[in-house]
Amino acid sequence: MVTSQRIRSLNHLTLSIPIEEENNAEQLLVTAKVNNEQRRVTDDQTLMIVKRRIKIAKFLQNQLALLSDITCFLGILGVILMIYANELTFTRVNHNDTQISWSIKIIITITTIFLILLLVYYHYLDLKLYSVQNSFPTLCIALTKTKFGWIIFEILICAIHPIPRSYPLNDPEEFRTDATYSHSLSQISIDVLLGLPMFSRLYLLGRSIMFYSHLYHDGTLRSISCLNKVSVNFCFLIKTYLQQWPTRCLAIFCTTYCFIGSWCLRACNYQSNGEHLPFLDAVWLFIVTFTTVGYGDLYPTTYCGRSIGAAIGLTGLILSALLITVLAQKLVLTREEKYMHTYVLNTKLARDRYQSAANVVKYSVKVWYLKRKHNSNSILRLSARQRLFKFIYSLKEIKKKQGGLVDNCMGFNEVVNMERKTNIEQEKSRRQIGEMKNEMKNFEVHLNKISQQMDELQTTLKLFVNK
Repeated sequence: MVTSQRIRSLNHLTLSIPIEEENNAEQLLVTAKVNNEQRRVTDDQTLMIVKRRIKIAKFLQNQLALLSDITCFLGILGVILMIYANELTFTRVNHNDTQISWSIKIIITITTIFLILLLVYYHYLDLKLYSVQNSFPTLCIALTKTKFGWIIFEILICAIHPIPRSYPLNDPEEFRTDATYSHSLSQISIDVLLGLPMFSRLYLLGRSIMFYSHLYHDGTLRSISCLNKVSVNFCFLIKTYLQQWPTRCLAIFCTTYCFIGSWCLRACNYQSNGEHLPFLDAVWLFIVTFTTVGYGDLYPTTYCGRSIGAAIGLTGLILSALLITVLAQKLVLTREEKYMHTYVLNTKLARDRYQSAANVVKYSVKVWYLKRKHNSNSILRLSARQRLFKFIYSLKEIKKKQGGLVDNCMGFNEVVNMERKTNIEQEKSRRQIGEMKNEMKNFEVHLNKISQQMDELQTTLKLFVNK
């Protein structure tokens, strides 16, 4: 009975082992399927999150471009209205407002308020875009102290504008009629003082240009810039445009700067009768100050005009250097033109070299012939020797000029090619030296084996002799 029970228990164990293995395999398969399903769901969720972020980023970029256009329009409109309002008051006594100029200042104030609100909303969307691109949970992480300081500074710059004062009830025609008028160096209208900083709103035009640039929307360039830690901003675009179209960019900038600087000089300087400087005279004063000539026929009459003149002079020094650099680059021959010019000069020098060499041979034979005739001190022999030395000297000079042409033809591309060829030759030399070292090592190993065999042979011979 005991043996039969043991046999049954053994049979039960042998049957239960494969059943447990099958159950474990099924559990492993189920677990693997569940893990794969969870991984697939996680991947789908991640892909959906990435797609959602891309859509949000694209939407925010479009909104930022639209806001940039609106703020640029409002900023330039405010500058134009400021110039027109000041021009209306320049001919009046004590710069009193007219009803039209007062209304224009009201419009400037309204546009300034809208501009500030749009700038705040623009920076809010900009921080939101930065948070989406960097997966920040809140905007507080993206808002650093430096960013906050620049936002406040930008709002303060755009907030400066001529403020409308009391409404002029009557609008009399008050024009200057005095032949002479005395003014102090510190005299300046409050509207002009608040209007000049409005030209700094033109930076909004650069922001709008940045959003319309193809470099800003190029995904490949932005990816490479992120890898190399280069920000594609307005400064980067200005550098690329100056590199691509230097003459066009400098011409546009100088023309705009001439108009702004001339009007600022007109607004801050007065004539002897108390009127503001005419615009054409202001342009002339700008040109002589910009080019640092200073004839002295016109000069700033207020501290404001002197400050603007100093800024124009310093800017003129920098831009003059840039203009000279651009002109020098335009006068430099291109690579193809340089090759063609060098080829023509080299052909002419080669022809002159052949002629000089032929003359050297000719007069050498002539000197030898006259020497054989024993005319060592004759005039013909002395003249032939002088001509021989002359052509030898000219031959040396031609060789030197040909060497100089080769050096002038060597550009950056040629230097790079020579360096590449030199590196290839050095690499080949290193490989050959390495192979020679390996062969020397193998040769030493063979010599050691031969010496060992010789020692064994010598030992064998000694044993044989002893026997």
